Amino acid sequence: MSWDIDVSEKLYQRLANEIFFRILHGKYRTGDKMPSYTELAKEAGSSPETVRKAFRELQHYGVIEKMRRGYFVTADEAVVMAYRQQYLTTIALLGSYMICREDQDDTAKSLHLIPVSKAKLTAAK
Repeated sequence: MSWDIDVSEKLYQRLANEIFFRILHGKYRTGDKMPSYTELAKEAGSSPETVRKAFRELQHYGVIEKMRRGYFVTADEAVVMAYRQQYLTTIALLGSYMICREDQDDTAKSLHLIPVSKAKLTAAK
């Protein structure tokens, strides 16, 4: 009997999302140097290779940039906000997350994505 696990995201994608949330919430500010692969891998409980793939994912969208001295969060806040909008649109299309606001303003810091189980979705209908 196999396990019935529905994982639509790869681990490096989930890690990239977590790093992006930390950028949105100000842990890593625009222009800041990112921690090394090893540091983040220890913190996240993953391998440095997974962190490298997560960085590549974020680099592909311009959220972080590779420089001689490592990776840095882009200084262009418009790029971060554009990626945020793309991410929220993707999540809304998938329908697997509920977007909640803590306050009435439209800032990135007020948004939280909460996974919604299939059971809760059916109960809500």
